[in-house]
Amino acid sequence: MRKNIYICIISLPFLFLSNLYAGPEKYDHLEAYKRAVVNAQGPAEELVQDAKGKPLAKAVYSYNEKKQIAEIKFYVNSSFDGKNIYIYDESGLKKEELYDRNNKLVEKVVYSKNHLNQVTEFEVFDANNASLLKWKFQYDDKRVASGSRYINNEMTEKFVNEYSSNGLVQHIFVDTKESTGNITVSLSNSLVTKRIKKEPAGVHSIDYFYDKEGRIEKMIFSKLGETEVKVEKTHLFHYTVPYVVQPVKVTEH
Repeated sequence: MRKNIYICIISLPFLFLSNLYAGPEKYDHLEAYKRAVVNAQGPAEELVQDAKGKPLAKAVYSYNEKKQIAEIKFYVNSSFDGKNIYIYDESGLKKEELYDRNNKLVEKVVYSKNHLNQVTEFEVFDANNASLLKWKFQYDDKRVASGSRYINNEMTEKFVNEYSSNGLVQHIFVDTKESTGNITVSLSNSLVTKRIKKEPAGVHSIDYFYDKEGRIEKMIFSKLGETEVKVEKTHLFHYTVPYVVQPVKVTEH
């Protein structure tokens, strides 16, 4: 079941990260290629390595005629480990379907939008159409101001975004009026360069690297200690054709 949604690079256009990202085997952070970037095909594959360079997992991407992600197949130790299928309408992404290694439907995600084509909520269902959770979003003009997660119609988590010229800070609240953590996103030339998540369990960071055309090339995931930085894994992106990708901006949806 999807549990936590947090911001990151290429994710929902205000940069939150799907809970499929809980481990290297299931990750889904290229949302900009599904929702925000039009006619700009993304990578052909994504490789995940541990800190020593040992392969952990791979994702293979396929695209529709509009160059939106149509399907992502996941592999672990060279074995098929599931897939995501993406369904669109004229406004963009409408639904996601998640399948396990046996091609059995596990979950589906349905998106709702307002008249400005901004995602106002999405709901996650299991294979029997039972609701697992729902996220609702509020906007400040074109930017996501806040969001709330509901399970069984009870709000269990929320976030509030604080924007600046250098990026944003997302304050996270879980079952309390006091912030239980925050995520800081740093920008350079409208591209996300670093994400730092602080919570009681520790501090983690993601560093982003791009090629000369502005395409995501590498992501390095680390755990930050008081005196050292421990690299946990690296994501490498491979492309098949050259093109120019519109930069991902935290202020756009």
